[in-house]
Amino acid sequence: MNKISSKHYILFILGVTIISLKTYLSVFINKGGRDTWLSSLLAGIIFICFLLYIINICKVSNTFDIKEIFNKSLPKVLSYFCIAIFVLGLFINAVESAAVEANVLHSTLFIDTPVWYALIFFIIPSLFIFTKKMRTILIFVLVSVGIFLVNGIAFFLLTQGYTDINNLLPVLGNGLSKNFFSTTLLILGGFSTFMIVAPYLKYIDKNQHIRKHSFYAGIIATAFVVVSFVSAITAFGPSRAANIFYPEFVLGQRIELAGFLEFGELFFIIQTVIGFFVKYILATYSILLILEKYIKRKSIFIGIYVFIVFVCSNFLGLNNFYLYDLLKYIQIINLVAFVLIPFIVFTLYYIKHRNLNTKKS
Repeated sequence: MNKISSKHYILFILGVTIISLKTYLSVFINKGGRDTWLSSLLAGIIFICFLLYIINICKVSNTFDIKEIFNKSLPKVLSYFCIAIFVLGLFINAVESAAVEANVLHSTLFIDTPVWYALIFFIIPSLFIFTKKMRTILIFVLVSVGIFLVNGIAFFLLTQGYTDINNLLPVLGNGLSKNFFSTTLLILGGFSTFMIVAPYLKYIDKNQHIRKHSFYAGIIATAFVVVSFVSAITAFGPSRAANIFYPEFVLGQRIELAGFLEFGELFFIIQTVIGFFVKYILATYSILLILEKYIKRKSIFIGIYVFIVFVCSNFLGLNNFYLYDLLKYIQIINLVAFVLIPFIVFTLYYIKHRNLNTKKS
């Protein structure tokens, strides 16, 4: 059975929206300073509103196939162009997932491990999943995201003794500056990756509660991200947190239980490997869903695709400074591919659908 429920869709949304913002926090703190957590809260509110806007249009029009929405909203050539940009956004996020995951392993615990070697253990297992049906994807997401969420909650509880709330003060000490709003947009770019799982909407079996469950997903994702920013800033202060590549890894090293048990890095490694693998799988499988009518030989396409991802990810993961500079631009690309274009397309589709119903009545 290749169907998912609206409750399952909560985990699909969480699987792609949390991990990036939670992992390279310093990219955003470097720009937003101590008020980055407020920027993330504002971005989260916008993200929830936009998520509900997209879901509501699908629900009202009873259309959950994103390709149909693109094709009926725009002229044929323009719709193909917008779909191409959307697919490009999916591909870029797949590359980002592989590159950051390999870079994390290379930069933290396994310094002597080459990036390409880490990528092999990341990409090869994915070949098995790409050839399976939706049921396999569902089981994979349920198990992986479940572990990810439990791991994140445990990490939060174990690190609260190493934070100082005074590092958040003064709140809005610089006022609502240009950096505050630009940081909000960058974080919104991270949240906008929920559109990665938009192609899975057509597989939802019973969608009468899709609005409510999507709202729950938005609340949970926003809470995880805001708490992550608060934890990093209160643990290190804004200046130090902005200059650590992976703040939660360093924060995890502080965890100590019973005076001798130290294993905090394990939480970070688990969340990174699982989180980015889920995002990579869902982004790539979305590409396969969108292009399924145009792919004649799926095995050859997957082989070429995986090779390109491997080459690009290996190149990006070699240099931390280059990777972190590029991550800012990826958020901007996300804003275009996953916010601007879908907002225009879905709005046009809603207007056409409403006008059509008005004429019929």
